[in-house]
Parts: sequence; C-alpha cells; structure tokens
Amino acid sequence: MMTWYQILFFFLTNGLRMFFGMYLAITLLDLSANMKKAVAFSKCCACAACASVCITVLSVFPIQQIYIGGAETIILTVILYCIFAANLRMSLFLMFFYEITVGLWEFIISAGLGVAFHSDSFLNTKSFGYMAAVWIVRLLMLGMAFQIKRTSKRNKKQSSQVIAGAALVGFLGVVLLSGQKTIAISDDQLTVWVIFAVLILIAILFFNLNRQYEMEKAIAQLEKDKNTLMERDYQNLKNSYAASAKLFHDFHNHVEALYRYLSKNSTEEAMEYLENLRTPMQSISETTWTGEEAIDYLISSKIALAISQNIRVNTNIEFPRHTNIRSVDLVAIIGNLLDNSIEAAGNAEDSLRFINLTIRRINDMLVIKVENGCSAQPAVADGVLQTSKADKALHGWGLKSVRTAAEHYDGTMETEYRNHTFRTVVTLSFGICQ
Repeated sequence: MMTWYQILFFFLTNGLRMFFGMYLAITLLDLSANMKKAVAFSKCCACAACASVCITVLSVFPIQQIYIGGAETIILTVILYCIFAANLRMSLFLMFFYEITVGLWEFIISAGLGVAFHSDSFLNTKSFGYMAAVWIVRLLMLGMAFQIKRTSKRNKKQSSQVIAGAALVGFLGVVLLSGQKTIAISDDQLTVWVIFAVLILIAILFFNLNRQYEMEKAIAQLEKDKNTLMERDYQNLKNSYAASAKLFHDFHNHVEALYRYLSKNSTEEAMEYLENLRTPMQSISETTWTGEEAIDYLISSKIALAISQNIRVNTNIEFPRHTNIRSVDLVAIIGNLLDNSIEAAGNAEDSLRFINLTIRRINDMLVIKVENGCSAQPAVADGVLQTSKADKALHGWGLKSVRTAAEHYDGTMETEYRNHTFRTVVTLSFGICQ
C-alpha cells in the first residue's frame, strides 16, 4: 500500500510531466496561435491537474509501469485533440515518444546517481533516491520549457534544436552507462534503453522533416494564393480604370447635357443628372496613398468594392517609406484581411456595415489593424477563417496565410471578437533600406 507522501509525490510529478508534455505539443504544433496565451496556459494547467489525478489513482494499484505510461499517452492525446484541436495522429506520435523520453531520462538520472553514490537503491522506484532522481528530471524539464519558450519567440527552429540536443545527450548517457561497472544493470535493460534512445532520435528527425515539408507546402500554397489575389485585384483595377476612362471620355457630353438643363431652368433634372454622376466620381477620387504603388491600387480597389456594397470605410494610414517589407507580402496581408472584412460586413445589418483600416508605424514596428462589423462571431478552424461564399478558391484562404507572411518579418497576428466587432492586428518588424 502506498503512503500518503508517495501519493503526493506521484501527483506532483505526474502533474509536472503532464504539463510539460502538453506545453511541448502546444509549442511544436502551434496550437495556441488562435487563443490568448493566458487562456492556453490556464487550460494547460487545469488539464494537467485532472490528468495527474487519473494517473495517480492508477499508480495506487499494482499496475505495471508500461500500462500506466500507455494510459498517460492516451489521456494527453485526447486532451490535445479535444481541448486544443490538435491533429490526432501527430498528437499521438508526440506523446508516445515524449513518454519514452521522460522514462529514458529518469533511468539515466537514477542510474547516474547510483553510480555517483555507489548504490543500487536509486534504481528502486519506491526508494527516496529514485524520487530524488525524478525531481531532478522535473527540474530539468522546467528549465527546458523556459528555454523553449525563450527560443520559440525568435525562431521555432531553435526550439527543435533544443529538443534534439536533449535527445542526443540522452543517447550518449545510455551509452556511457553501458560501460560502467559500479552498479549492476542488466544487459537487457540497457539494450532496451539504447534502442529507445535511437528511436527517439529517429522520431525527432522524422518530425522535423515532416514539419519542413508542411512549411514548404504552406509556402507554396501561400504563393499560389498571392498570385490568385493579385490577379483578381488586377482585373478589378483594370475594370475600374476602364470605367474611369469611359467617364472622362464622356465628360464633354455630360457638360453639354447639364448646360442644356440649366439653360432651360430645369434645375431638378440637372440635380438628378449630377446625382447619377456622383457615385462613379466618388469611387475614382477616394484614393489612399501609401507611396507603394501596388498597395495603393489594392486599398483603393477594396475601398471602392466596399462602398459599392454600402459598407462605410475609415482609413488611418501612416506608412514608412523605403522599408525592407516586400510589397507582395503587404498585398497578401492587407488584401486578405480586407477581403475577410468585406465578406463579414457585407452580410451584416446596416449599423454593422463598417470597416476601419489602420496602418501605423510604432518605432521599428509596422502595425496593421482591420476592424469590421459582423452579425455573429466568425467560425475559425485550424487558424483559417471560414468563408460563407461558394467560391472557396478565391475566398477564405485564411488567417494562417497572413500569419505565415507576418512570420517572415518576426511578426505576430492576433484576432479578437467583441460586441459584434471582429479585429485583426498584424505587427511586422522592419528596417529602413538606404
């Protein structure tokens, strides 16, 4: 029968192991991108506590450790899938090898302490020595979590390097233990852990290759969507300028018609005629200038499209000149955000048919904020804003593409829905090109 302090020990260590496992999966799979960090952290803590209770209860019964590890893998996978909407197959893959890695390090630390103190008792899972080894592993995991958090803000690739480094050190630790003669460790046990250590390294390599493939596929899709967006906007601009050319070509005819109305004192007819001319004239004259030709064309065409759908548009643009941000990336970001805004505001009632576009420079950061009214909270699946339009190829290619473009400039993207207003804020770091 387990004592109270052993139960408390298992609860605390299981909780830390569960928390770090979920934190690792959330970081590697980018599962917290569409929720506030505080919300993701609180969910992670609550789920870790509940899972720890379940595993601690199982630990009270005489169940082999391999079955407890399997139950823990399943619990963590279900939590990631149900609570954080993670990919089921990838979650199971990560949690399976995570459990193996934690077991490997607990074996290495406990065996290492046994060698250092010339005692086999550290390998006894019920001894105080083994408990001390487990706590050392937990402290190392907390340190690793801090390092991953610090490096993931700058480069997610560095987080993978930290994990790969820990796995490589674990493999070397097992190899070194196989050559020691201080304490008795069976050859079968050492062989199993060596095999597991090799499998962990192979799993990390596979995960990195798979993530690289997914990134390349996402970038390829992003470029395709950019081209589609720019082609469509080019056609819109072409049609707009064709209409403008026709309007100015017929200008002398309009002047002649107005002259005849006024010469006959037909004021009401003249006013009606002028009113019919106001809409196309306003769509031509309301142009937003940033100094970037492609962006000017894009914003102007989107504003004209919004106004044609009776959507009110307010702009506040302060754009820095000669930055290292490529026009094609800005077109992709701004174009996609405005498309989503026009789609949402166009389906809302009159009081919510508005769009606010703000582009401001704050020190070395470019902030792009788009707000729009919407009748209900938009549906978001896997980071992609779901469109209600039938033409899925030209619409709704998603906030994930915006985030991908922003990450090229160490940027971020945050979304918020409150009081029938959907807000998206994108920040980009930039440098001035001489």
